[in-house]
Amino acid sequence: MMLGHPRSGAWLALAIPLACGCRKPTPPPSASDLERAAAPTAASAAPAPAPAPGRCAPLEGAQGFVLGDGSDGGADDTTLPFAAEVGDGVAFGGGFAVGALYPTGRSTSAGVITLARDGGSPRLVQLGAAHGDIDPPRLAARGSALVVGVLEPEPNGRALRLATIDGDKVTWGATLREGRDESQAFDLGLGDPRGVVAWDDERKSGGVIVVSTFVAANPATATPGRVVTSESTDAELPRLVARPGGFWLAYVARRGSGDQPDARWVSEEVGFRWIEIVPLDANGSPAGAVRAASARDGHVLAFDAAPLPDGGVLLVWRDDDGPGGSGGGRVMRAVARAGSIEPAAVLADEGVGAGVPSLLGGLLAVSDVAGATRVGALGPSGELLAPLVAEPTIGVGAPLAADGDALLVARPSGRSVRLDVVRCAR
Repeated sequence: MMLGHPRSGAWLALAIPLACGCRKPTPPPSASDLERAAAPTAASAAPAPAPAPGRCAPLEGAQGFVLGDGSDGGADDTTLPFAAEVGDGVAFGGGFAVGALYPTGRSTSAGVITLARDGGSPRLVQLGAAHGDIDPPRLAARGSALVVGVLEPEPNGRALRLATIDGDKVTWGATLREGRDESQAFDLGLGDPRGVVAWDDERKSGGVIVVSTFVAANPATATPGRVVTSESTDAELPRLVARPGGFWLAYVARRGSGDQPDARWVSEEVGFRWIEIVPLDANGSPAGAVRAASARDGHVLAFDAAPLPDGGVLLVWRDDDGPGGSGGGRVMRAVARAGSIEPAAVLADEGVGAGVPSLLGGLLAVSDVAGATRVGALGPSGELLAPLVAEPTIGVGAPLAADGDALLVARPSGRSVRLDVVRCAR
């Protein structure tokens, strides 16, 4: 989830209108008015109900980290143009890491921010200048191993550069060539001993998912990209989840609705979009049949995926037939295992905002129509154990990664982004 970027769902600025007016002076109260005011009533005698305690709480003495110059720090919860931005985060080696883009003079640089599990010991690992209109670097972790993917524009499309990060040391590996399609979506997964990277691209037949594998400790060994989806499938937005012996690959498949809307009134076609999933072996090759995890006549706008203890994968998505940048719709879930896919179930269908529902180590985070983050605990198979509630400690911040009860949260502040760690009860 990125902050401060129009492609990834801009932060909602909270406008607080100020109203003023003039009125006649209020006449002094009469004696009967005073008697009625003095008489106790059931409503006045009953104490006001205490606000429900939040699931999350700030850490005492936590340091946190501010990305950006901090000159606009007073503009809390607001993102200004040319602001620093961060992508999804990962838990690794007892702490957290997140990819970032940030202004450096008149240019923009890419980097990775690492923090300890309590938010301390922040470090900004520089990856060099960022060229063109690209998304923040994306990360994958396994134990203390950390691999990063960085996009770069090229004359004939884009390049995806891989590297390992060890402390302040960056070791660059392979450079993979992508096509000219508009999508910047890609994902990384680390297994033992290999890792895999997947991205979407366009062919004459439609969208395809391309994968490359590499030795997890040495991304310089990456294999040439190969298409793993069928020519009859129009696919995009790959996500990778590690499983015993390989990975799960999930992506969005799409087809037009067949309608012929009047172009004078319709700005974009609302076709059908659903999630397909396929197991991959350790070398990134399909190891089973492709299956649909959501209804083929649905409208999946965005989704997230997370591993389950039994080797299955939990999928959550926002389904809505409205424009892609608007809020609304329903948040759904499904569970895929080697031999079955559970029927989809509704997790939330009221007050759903824009953006991507996020799975965070046993928690589900969803933004509401006001931009506030609502959090709820999930059961072993992704069932919602309690209603989603707004978290005052998080506010309009975006949860990025979880490690046990520690949750990494990013908050916009003018041209800066603040990273903090909070504790969230399960």
